[in-house]
Amino acid sequence: MINIKKIIETINKKASFRTQEGYITRKSFAERKKEKNEKFIQGVLEELEANHNHSWFEELYLRNEQTLDDIALFYRGTEVTYGEMFEHMKEYAKSLRQQGVEKGTEIPICMSNTPELVYLLGAISMIGAKANIFNEEFDPEYITEIIDGCNAEIMFVEDGKYEELKESIDRSHISNVVMTSLTDSLPKTTNLYEEYDKKHGKFVNTVAEHKSQNPNIQDINEFVQSGIDYQGELISDVNLDDEFTITYSSGSTNSSRAKAIVHTVRSFITIGRCHDTDVQKSASMKEFTIQAQIPTHSNTDIIASISDSLMQGSRLALEPIYDKDFFIDSLLINRPNYVVATRSFWLNTMKQAMYDERYKNIKMPFLLIPFSVGEPLERNEEKFINKGLRKLSAGRDKIPSPVSPITMSVAGGDCEHGGIFWILFRALQSKIPGRKADVAGLNPFQMVDVAVLDKNGNYCEPYQMGRLVANSPCNMKCYKNNPEATDKFFITDATGKVWGDCNVYGFIDEKGGVHMKGRIPAEKEMIPPFMIADTILKDTKNILSCEVIEDEATNYYVAHVEFQPGKSNFEDILMSAKERCIRDFGEEFASRIVYRLHSFDEAFELTGCGKRNNQALKKEGVTEKCVIPVEVGYDGLYKLHPIVNSPKVYKK
Repeated sequence: MINIKKIIETINKKASFRTQEGYITRKSFAERKKEKNEKFIQGVLEELEANHNHSWFEELYLRNEQTLDDIALFYRGTEVTYGEMFEHMKEYAKSLRQQGVEKGTEIPICMSNTPELVYLLGAISMIGAKANIFNEEFDPEYITEIIDGCNAEIMFVEDGKYEELKESIDRSHISNVVMTSLTDSLPKTTNLYEEYDKKHGKFVNTVAEHKSQNPNIQDINEFVQSGIDYQGELISDVNLDDEFTITYSSGSTNSSRAKAIVHTVRSFITIGRCHDTDVQKSASMKEFTIQAQIPTHSNTDIIASISDSLMQGSRLALEPIYDKDFFIDSLLINRPNYVVATRSFWLNTMKQAMYDERYKNIKMPFLLIPFSVGEPLERNEEKFINKGLRKLSAGRDKIPSPVSPITMSVAGGDCEHGGIFWILFRALQSKIPGRKADVAGLNPFQMVDVAVLDKNGNYCEPYQMGRLVANSPCNMKCYKNNPEATDKFFITDATGKVWGDCNVYGFIDEKGGVHMKGRIPAEKEMIPPFMIADTILKDTKNILSCEVIEDEATNYYVAHVEFQPGKSNFEDILMSAKERCIRDFGEEFASRIVYRLHSFDEAFELTGCGKRNNQALKKEGVTEKCVIPVEVGYDGLYKLHPIVNSPKVYKK
């Protein structure tokens, strides 16, 4: 007779090891796999220190020196190889040296996504200088502070941005203005895309006009010529911890005075390593075309689009026009496989693709990885965007049926962290063999630790809501000249570990997926605004978007609602939303929620970074445009009453 008990005992002995405390079960496969991965990542980080402790320029060159004939940059039909790009960077570096720029010199820059900006970044890196890239739409006094805070006497500015900066420049110590233009790198023959560009009229060179009025201005050709005879030292000794860029946050709190973020060389090179095929276990991006079109003062553009594209040896399509109505045209011009934009830009593009007669027949089979960044993407919005991507046949060039068309992907992680999460949404996940359809959270990149902390700094359990924090070599060094904000960003948990604060409320599921829900609510808020929005957005059939803003003047919440196209029964839809709020939050709290309707054609005002302008919504507050759904009679009819008629709610 077989002794089952003895066999089980024997198996258990073989699957365990002896300690003083007795038998301990061997580590699971998942645990051993995790330890193996952590050991691998530690090796990568050590290898970074040993072999990559140099400038961003040197890293780019080492990565691409075997493929110098490949196309690095595309700009309105102009193609620049990696070899040509590196030569331009050296030319710019010689001119910077000739004009007195040394290691540590901080140069103010206000330019769009053009080849000249890429050349300048490479040159600054070679010298070991710093690039302070800001936006002309900042508060004029803030611009003056930025320029005065740079120790360079030279500045780079685009001709179309100069008028906004002229007064600040004239009052500053800047003695040399190098002026570029969007036309500098246009094809020498006919611009194949002139029909698109005329829509905005921005491709007009006004450098000569400005030069005639200011003797301190030189054009880009004069700048390059100034360094031809330079024979001195060109490349400085640069290491991973040297400061490289000062870029700016998206300005969720105050867009006109966005915080200045200091990143070291380490952030740039580490992000590149994060995306390498051996680390990420993903396909090479070398054959990809990646579009850079987010404003250049944003860390997302400089690190995630420009730097990472070139790190991977991809083809970088530079798009200088940043406008939600032009975004669809920019995709047709540049034909990117990979592009990041805000959900607001994607929503507008899909509206154009599905309902604008000018675009009814267009297709985008080249669009393989459309990323939504910078703001939350609600399920309702995701479904609408994916419907548009299907109409555009997105992905059919690269992915055969039935996997195509592809669906919207989401990236997360703010400027301070350099971009640290990503996901392919459920619809695509379910089509890929071996992938499960229930993957919904964002997956952190390798080398990135993510956690959720409660109010006491303790780690939250899976699905427990708390403060989202992250730690990686991609974290910023500091906020420039703002130690108080820097101290608030770096927080210490109950175990003593230091994290970077994402300032986002969220949770982590049992599979490690990260779910970002919204900005950390004020302490006095009983219910965070995003929870109210979640309840209203449960109606995926009728409601497209919802943004909830607390109006401090009245102590009421304004739910800014945009309906799905073709919907007209607003009364019924909002009454249903009101009833859901009563069920979730109670009648007393639900009575403090009023509704503001936004049209499908002009949904929400956007910031300069292309995100929904919540500050403008907050400033608007409760107005006569707000309504409340009210039941009329006994026949089940509802009516929207202007909120001005309800003195309990509206206060002038």
